[in-house]
Amino acid sequence: MTESKTNTAPEPHCVHVIGIGRTGAVYVEALLRTGEIEDNLVHEGTTFACLIVDVGEDHMQVANDYARSFKPRMASRGIPADRYLHENVVLSNPEAGAVGKQLAAGLQLFASKVKEAKHPSTVFVACSLAGKTGSGMVVNIARELKKLGLGENVRIAGVGQLSHSGDGEYSDSIDQTKALDEIDATCGAVENNPFTGGFYVVPTEHSWQRLTAYTTTGVKEVRQSFKQMVTNRFVADSFMRWAVSDNASHLIRMIKRCGGKLNMFGIAKFSHPGVQVLPGQARSIWDAVLQQWISFVPQYSGLKEGFKTDSVEVHIYAARDMRIDVMEAELKDVLVSNYLKQGSSDYQAYKNEFFDELTSYGNIILPNIGKKDLTAYGRSSG
Repeated sequence: MTESKTNTAPEPHCVHVIGIGRTGAVYVEALLRTGEIEDNLVHEGTTFACLIVDVGEDHMQVANDYARSFKPRMASRGIPADRYLHENVVLSNPEAGAVGKQLAAGLQLFASKVKEAKHPSTVFVACSLAGKTGSGMVVNIARELKKLGLGENVRIAGVGQLSHSGDGEYSDSIDQTKALDEIDATCGAVENNPFTGGFYVVPTEHSWQRLTAYTTTGVKEVRQSFKQMVTNRFVADSFMRWAVSDNASHLIRMIKRCGGKLNMFGIAKFSHPGVQVLPGQARSIWDAVLQQWISFVPQYSGLKEGFKTDSVEVHIYAARDMRIDVMEAELKDVLVSNYLKQGSSDYQAYKNEFFDELTSYGNIILPNIGKKDLTAYGRSSG
């Protein structure tokens, strides 16, 4: 078992994000909310740029609130205000994912702040693969960024969130299948692949099922909306927290190994606040619940049976009372037996103490997937 925080980046690594549509805005919000990004900005020569792109302003409001509060947080730590940029582009007439003058101007401003950094950077372009705005624009925006001369020290990485079974009309939409077609072809191309940092497909079914397992009270419509909101925020927080963790050393390592490729970034939730098992209850109850949800990983992974890869990396987060070593051993058995190619021993695990006593989860990174490895591909009812 490898303890997290043993790897340190040789120099600061800047992380920037463009969020497209409602889901993309949540990834911007996550990076602003979780608090780790300003730890990077204390270093001389760092910058942080974030941009939200959508057809309306409704889904920008929460992220914009966090963006406004971010400036006082920077000031409280003596961080110069000019290291940070937050912008919105409200598209009045998006045309089939094209980058028009309105968006081009926003991307130019964003790129200028990225280029001010004196250290290597990763730009994430995040969206829902099942939505209309993000799924249709993510490749074009990445390609436009590449044209803006960001430099050799900047990598562009895509983040595409898959739908879950509670997403209604968006669940396994035709837009998702089309987006996976385009992204798979882009990452498989020898030339003109803008995702030099790789493209991460993020499934949400495990987190959705974990939340749904106990959320049964209240007005159905309100409950549904709340569950979708919590699932999206948990998944986005988990991804962005990983991206900036340990001075972005885990991100840097993955880019070196999987840059340009289509990769799976699974988030498996094992326990959730206030349900099933409470503090002070018998250890055996905790163990049974955690073991149950670890065993569900293959079922909710979003990968077809038979998929194998050369390496597996997992980051486990749990409270100190949850016996994280036992959890890692259980999870390793599941992941190695289901996903690691025969003869390969490339399994890396990192454990982290989580601040919430009742929450535990794992980030599971499986590199070099293809669209046909995904259960969601081609399953559209549209």
